[in-house]
Amino acid sequence: MQITNVLNPTNTLSVNRLLAHKLGLNAAVVYAALVAKQAYYETRDMLDKDGYFYSTEDDLEESTSLSRAQQARVIDILLDAELVEKDTRGMPAKRCFRVIDDENLLTSLLKTDNQVCEKVANKIVENSQTSLSESSNHTYKTKENKSKVSINQSADGIDEIDNKRENYLEIIRENIDYECFTEKEKVDEFVEIMLDVICSIRKTVRVNGEDLPTKIVKNRFLKLDYSHIDYVLTALQKNTSEVRNIRAYLVTALYNAPATIGNYYSAWVNHDMYGSS
Repeated sequence: MQITNVLNPTNTLSVNRLLAHKLGLNAAVVYAALVAKQAYYETRDMLDKDGYFYSTEDDLEESTSLSRAQQARVIDILLDAELVEKDTRGMPAKRCFRVIDDENLLTSLLKTDNQVCEKVANKIVENSQTSLSESSNHTYKTKENKSKVSINQSADGIDEIDNKRENYLEIIRENIDYECFTEKEKVDEFVEIMLDVICSIRKTVRVNGEDLPTKIVKNRFLKLDYSHIDYVLTALQKNTSEVRNIRAYLVTALYNAPATIGNYYSAWVNHDMYGSS
């Protein structure tokens, strides 16, 4: 193939599909970039005595096109999954990484069951909420039996909720490359639904006719990117059946997007190439 002359190994990242499903596409992309960088430094005997190499925010943005905010979130995911270690080293101090070269660990993660994934997902969501709290200079106190916001809630409490939604709105729009969409009115509906779920104080969310832990659905929604939203838009346009509860339909479609996008486009390509027979 002639395109291999353009897509050469030095400009191409090998992203693991299973890892993308487990931790999200952006996390898989950053992990692939860090693995490639460590291999590069290792073959040139440029790792430090503890096996670390430097990769600044600008450097990693050049390699992955992910912004600094996106990097921060996915690096937390990789740290929680114990795939990499991060430290500040050197003079002047630089951000450094070490990829954990443990084949059994990686294999185990790729084969892990849903219970283990839920534990990692809970940790990721907790870290994300902590980060938001610090950035907005607010302290969000949680209780086991948190009641719904009352009509007589104080102005300060309402401000906290508004700030929380604004922060998550910015994160979602950045994750999905909002400005790249032309059908912004439809995308706004998706974003609003995602915001409602992410900021919900309910313990469960109804998905696929079942009640799933809200933290798990939050985590999935925070990992959606442009391709997932575009996929749901395309699937919605092609759907000819009646949808009675569009909100429930979209919650399910958005939640299932990372797991079904590959098969959907494969079936579409096969249909276009070989027909419906």
